[in-house]
Amino acid sequence: MNIAKKVLMVISLLSMSMITVACSSTQQEDNNDIKSIKVSQINEEIDKGTQVIDIREEYQYIGWDNKEGAGGHIDGSIDFPASWLDIESNFSKINIELKRREIDKSKKTVIYSNNEVDKEIYNKFKELGFTDLSILTGGFNEYVSEKLPVEKMKNYETLVHPQWVYDLVEGKNPDTFKGGEFKVVEIDFGKDKGDYNKGHIPSAITIDDSLNHIEGERILPNYDKMSDEKKFSYWNRPKDKWIKQKLEEMGITKDTTVVVYGSNTTAAARLGVVMKYAGVKDVRLLNGGKKLINSMNMPLESGVNEYKSVKDFGSDVPQNPGILIDYEEELKMVNDTKDSVIASVRSFEEYKCIKSGYTYIKDAGEIKNARFAYAGSDPYNMEDYRNIDDTMFNYNFIKQRWDKWGITSDKNISFHCGTGWRASETYFYALSMGYKDICVYDGGWYEWHLKEDSPKKEEGLPEDAPESEPNSFF
Repeated sequence: MNIAKKVLMVISLLSMSMITVACSSTQQEDNNDIKSIKVSQINEEIDKGTQVIDIREEYQYIGWDNKEGAGGHIDGSIDFPASWLDIESNFSKINIELKRREIDKSKKTVIYSNNEVDKEIYNKFKELGFTDLSILTGGFNEYVSEKLPVEKMKNYETLVHPQWVYDLVEGKNPDTFKGGEFKVVEIDFGKDKGDYNKGHIPSAITIDDSLNHIEGERILPNYDKMSDEKKFSYWNRPKDKWIKQKLEEMGITKDTTVVVYGSNTTAAARLGVVMKYAGVKDVRLLNGGKKLINSMNMPLESGVNEYKSVKDFGSDVPQNPGILIDYEEELKMVNDTKDSVIASVRSFEEYKCIKSGYTYIKDAGEIKNARFAYAGSDPYNMEDYRNIDDTMFNYNFIKQRWDKWGITSDKNISFHCGTGWRASETYFYALSMGYKDICVYDGGWYEWHLKEDSPKKEEGLPEDAPESEPNSFF
């Protein structure tokens, strides 16, 4: 080999060596960019005040397993799914969601997923302004494999997620489904059921709000010449006989597993409560409803699925009368301050007796001894209970709010609102959280304000109110 060739070979080898070193150096720099905490250290870090954020999907946080890993979460961790950064691009709204969870971007923070968080997601959280950010080495799967304590919402299975429902309709027998007949029901009370007709979960049937209540007049002056009997018939649940007939028409028996959902989660929850009152044993609420399905681009079916009726519901209705209570039962709870609590699922202005909130309710006011249970900005919104994707807000924060106002699990709790819809959504959340002695006052403030002798709360806040303004972020 001549000298020239030897020189070229040496230069080539040196170049390759330099490239290898450079690549190795770049890879090392990438790894060094991401700080990490070992699974064995995480609970000690939490005790020291490090905040830990679970960035998996909300349904995994509350307890559901999926093919990527186990359900539940590290005790003390806060939910903030990375997918929300794709749903909401407005930086200020993301900051509001962080603030709602008391997440402090200046604190030492660890984020975790099923496995290790990839750099792209890590950088997204860095861009949000977290100044001391680490990942959990091995993720939640390694945490579980080490048999460390896992927290789950007690009855998380009450709130199903989209994939669970799609697995159900595809005959895959999803976790916690006990087999047998099932129905997926979308509530759509818009004009000509347009939302349902635009696309729905495969095999889903639909219903308007006729099972939810007896719809009444919405214009207040029309009530002036109306009989009391007619006034009191409005806005409450339908007659028991009619509820039974309607469920049979829809093909639902007491043993049918029913999943309720819609674009309006409050309406879906009200439908579910009426079904549970009637005696349907297994009613599930789709957490996040149609908004979450659409954000996940789940396949929808067109066309209308007709009802296939059954001959008999299988029992008398109601089987669970204590779920939807009436005036006399509510009155007993109002007077039983030792063992019962009246939970007002209304806006703060409604609770303080400033606004009635409805075009057909004349008087602003509130039920005596009622405690503020949070709700939303007006009678038709539930922001205090919802995440960006319409799923249920962090259940530990909900419990903290209720505890503060004396709405505690050792009491018999009656939830009410204006006409029983918002209270029904809250009922499902309380049920999912493991509260046992809970019910919905069906008549709500509408019925209570019509009763001349009904005891009413004084305007404003009670003397022992734990806060002068709600911790709300509308």
